[in-house]
Amino acid sequence: MARQNSSLVTIPVLVICGLIAIPVALVIGVIIGALIPGSATAAQDSLSGWVTTIATVVICVLTIVLAVETWRLRAIQTRQIRELMLENIRPNVSVELNASHVGKNFMNVKVANSGKGIARKVRFEFLDRQDQQVTAEGEPIIKVFNKLAMFRLGVQSLGINQELTSFLFSFHDLPRDIGAGVFTPYVNIRITFEDTEGHEYVNVFVVDFAQYEGFSEIGGDSLNQLATEVKSIREQLGKLGSGFNRLPVDIFSAEDRADEAEEQDRRREEFRQWHGGS
Repeated sequence: MARQNSSLVTIPVLVICGLIAIPVALVIGVIIGALIPGSATAAQDSLSGWVTTIATVVICVLTIVLAVETWRLRAIQTRQIRELMLENIRPNVSVELNASHVGKNFMNVKVANSGKGIARKVRFEFLDRQDQQVTAEGEPIIKVFNKLAMFRLGVQSLGINQELTSFLFSFHDLPRDIGAGVFTPYVNIRITFEDTEGHEYVNVFVVDFAQYEGFSEIGGDSLNQLATEVKSIREQLGKLGSGFNRLPVDIFSAEDRADEAEEQDRRREEFRQWHGGS
């Protein structure tokens, strides 16, 4: 883009300099000719003709300069309008790793389009620290990403503000999945995508698992705890409504239990007396 801007400015400047040099050279030639000794004295009509010619050339040059400047401004305006149109349809695809609401040890991956246009032909390429393409054999963490089809096959279309979110891995199971330490993987994800007119864009997302070392959490997500409690209440009410289980509610006090125990003792004593009398 910078090279195109430079060429647009350089060409009109050279043209203007060349056109201005023509009348300047004519004026200098007339002055030198008049100063040479022994040269013929120009007639009055001849001098007025030269002045008219030079003025005409100057006016012509100024007209050309104005036309060139108008053309240059029009080209800049057209380019700015084009850039504004492309900006209004430009997508912006990103990849994020976020901890799940269930716990810090569970990681979700999110592919989102935060741009102003639809992203098409989204592709993911994995690179190493030297920006060289790497496979799952060279970097085992790629196997974890390739469990999701979108990282293997890409995404054909991603709408404005559309997000694709999925569970990716657990830090408890990661050593078994990759056969290495939890905080050793490092990989670049290069995302290539196009807008609706076929212009290609590239974003790069770096995954360095060393940055997660030392992360911890006290307590838990309040929304997740609330959801767990609501689920438990719903299960209890469901059992009560179906009749397969009773609601475990204690409605007796200590005095009620003492009275019941005395009543049972009295009945046992009466039973022994009746059995002994018979």
